[in-house]
Parts: sequence; structure tokens; C-alpha cells
Amino acid sequence: MATNTQIIYQYRDASNYKASEAVIIRGLFSLHDIEQYLYEKEFFIPSEIGLKDLQPKKLSHDDHIWHEILEISYTNEKPTAKITAEEIVLNFERAAREEWNILEASKRLGLFV
Repeated sequence: MATNTQIIYQYRDASNYKASEAVIIRGLFSLHDIEQYLYEKEFFIPSEIGLKDLQPKKLSHDDHIWHEILEISYTNEKPTAKITAEEIVLNFERAAREEWNILEASKRLGLFV
């Protein structure tokens, strides 16, 4: 039986430039556990839940803060992130409650000054 969760998520800008990341989290969680917290039932900001944002270092007018989940699956591979499944779910809940700190996240990435 699997003991960890792999989450594959993606950043896609307005010109359809894509970057993705696969992370293995210690413990188990499913899309069902977090889907109610996703922004517009689809998007999230990785840095708000303990993961890495995937925008390019040099931003353009096509860039924004939102990422999307491509896949969540279970694995026995070793975790690649320090955060646990329980913490991820709690962070999704907190971020949604705080309306994803949209302005602060935008400022942090340099999209707004």
C-alpha cells in the first residue's frame, strides 16, 4: 500500500508557456481533500501552500500567479518536499480562507509594486 502522495502541478502563462513540477509529499491526500479550496475550483498559488512557484525568473506581461494541478497519485517513493500531506491540506484551507493573498502573492513575484 502506498504511503506518500505525488502531486504534479503546472504553470501556464497567457501565451501558453508551460512549466511543471512533480513533488512527493509524505502522507496521503487526494484531490477530493483540497478541491473545495482551489480558486475558482481550479487554481492555486504554490508558495501559499508550501510549494515552489514555477513562473520564469524574468516575468513578462503574460505572467500571473496561478497554477493548476495536473495529477495527484499515490506512491511509495521517498518524499521530495519537507511538507506533509496534513500540512498541505491545512495550507490549502488557510489560503482559501484568506482568499489566496492574491495581492501579496502578486507583489512577492514582482507583478505589482
